[in-house]
Amino acid sequence: AHPPWLPVSVCLHAGHTMCQPCGAAGREPEEVSGSSSFNPHMAVLALLALLCVAPAVAAWQPNSTVVSNTYIINLDLPPEQRWVSLVSLYKSSAPAIVDYFSGHLPEPITKAIEKIMDNLDPLLGDYGAEMRGVAQAFGIDLGIIVALNFAYELRKWAGGHPNITAPYYPKLCTSIVATDAQNNIYHGRNLDWDLPEDLRNISVQVEFQRNNKTVYIGGAYVGFVGLLTAISPGRFSISVNERDLGGSPILDSLQALLDGALSPTHLVRNIVDRAYLYDDALDQLKNTPVSAPVYYAIAGTKKNEGAIITRNRNFVRNFWALPDTTGPAWYLLQTNYDHWLPDPVHDARRTYGDKFMTGLGQTQGATLDGIFQVLSTWPVMNNFTGQTVMMQPSTGYIRTYVRYFF
Repeated sequence: AHPPWLPVSVCLHAGHTMCQPCGAAGREPEEVSGSSSFNPHMAVLALLALLCVAPAVAAWQPNSTVVSNTYIINLDLPPEQRWVSLVSLYKSSAPAIVDYFSGHLPEPITKAIEKIMDNLDPLLGDYGAEMRGVAQAFGIDLGIIVALNFAYELRKWAGGHPNITAPYYPKLCTSIVATDAQNNIYHGRNLDWDLPEDLRNISVQVEFQRNNKTVYIGGAYVGFVGLLTAISPGRFSISVNERDLGGSPILDSLQALLDGALSPTHLVRNIVDRAYLYDDALDQLKNTPVSAPVYYAIAGTKKNEGAIITRNRNFVRNFWALPDTTGPAWYLLQTNYDHWLPDPVHDARRTYGDKFMTGLGQTQGATLDGIFQVLSTWPVMNNFTGQTVMMQPSTGYIRTYVRYFF
């Protein structure tokens, strides 16, 4: 299912293939560069963007797109030990993790977060124990790892709005769920996070196993124990998009956690871990109290099993399902703003994404390659896009890509 419109090179790690449009040297020592070729699909999209969408906008590719390495997390181990072997492979990234969060959160804040963990531990259960094991394996303060794991709730610490007009770009997320004429359901997502280049390598794909059998798989970041993207093979897939309602996100989220709500990413992992069927997963995503407002995208395996759930902390604000009755019936596209409202002027990713999807049409757009193409086109993809995940629940297919921009 490699997108045919991207040149292919070979990653010698684990026999994976990967996309690498530029063949830039020095990023991965195990890469063998592929040759470039004329790209008619992207040429058409570029022309569309230039002539029909907006001036000075063209299809845009990252300097390198690499298939993430896949690792196994053994759920039969004590929670403190589950991530140790994986973290040990990425321990050299510890200084960059500390630098990143130190730049966003002053040391007194991370120390305070560490103390707060004493109150959260009984509520976090295995996830709290996993965080402690990760911190010990990395050899860095627990407060930094907790900040990493609650980055969704802490996202507004630095403040500011993204902007698709130079020099700023969107730094949020895009999820697409689409159905073809044969009722096959496809799910793709971009995860936009302002991670520096030297931290993008901690993007991985993780298989969670119990009794040597894979229970669920997710696109992940080493040290982050929740899941922003996950698949329960043969059942459903879920992705998380940020939803901002203003207020005091940090204090409100902390109070919600202390009141027993789940982090949106912990809820995803709970659901895929318990192997709910699609309807069960949908019910949990709708009704479980969460620590912050969120958009959930879910895809299933049967006709019209696809939806976007717009959540407040304690209730569903909106439920939007296939077939869409307000636009093209065959897909749903969610960024970081309520879909029934127009895009804000500073971030028109949904507007562009809709144009790209409708331009492809259902035959081409409702495929893994078609969705990947849309997720690889500016501004749906931008220089904050660090991870793209493609999924098809009926087959159990998932592939996680790392995006690099030099």
